[in-house]
Amino acid sequence: MNRKWSQRLDLTRARRGVIGVLASIVLALSVPAAQASLAFGASSPQAIWQAARHQAHAVDEGHGRHALFVFVDPNCPFCHTLFEQLQPLIGPHDLTVHWVVVGILRATSAGKAAAILGARDPLAALMRSEKGFRRGGGGGAIRPVPVRGSAAAALAANDHVLAMTGPELVPTLVYRNAAGQVIVHQGVPLEPHGLLWTVDAIR
Repeated sequence: MNRKWSQRLDLTRARRGVIGVLASIVLALSVPAAQASLAFGASSPQAIWQAARHQAHAVDEGHGRHALFVFVDPNCPFCHTLFEQLQPLIGPHDLTVHWVVVGILRATSAGKAAAILGARDPLAALMRSEKGFRRGGGGGAIRPVPVRGSAAAALAANDHVLAMTGPELVPTLVYRNAAGQVIVHQGVPLEPHGLLWTVDAIR
């Protein structure tokens, strides 16, 4: 990748990051789970579900029969909050959480995402990043690495699937409910339904 193209890519990611942070804040403050919906320009929920299952490179946690895909950025404080809230629910609610790591928010996001996706044990790397998460600008506790090779391909695939949801917001949750409908929810589920309501709705 030449220097000019690299600089252009970094600028694009920076712009996407600013938009993603602002939109995530708006969602977290004002949009309950019942009102969250796909934005203009998004692919169909079924297409997003199929892409998440077959194209995304997810870090899997849990061995349950209920599948939940969650798009996260290593530097996203809202993603970290959701990560912490989900931990005690995975086993009791028979979940498999497919963490789809992307790198869109900050200059170090792509490098941290590549470090997780390219690790010998991606789940252990994700856990280390989240357990040492530093609020106030520090973000995930993992050292960024150069984005190249198989990790770069995995990150590009994950970014592509997230882009199918419209505005690239994190966290974004994708799952099937008891009626078989694909639900795409952007932002942390809030009251009156909350995360527990969301988890109970997963087929």
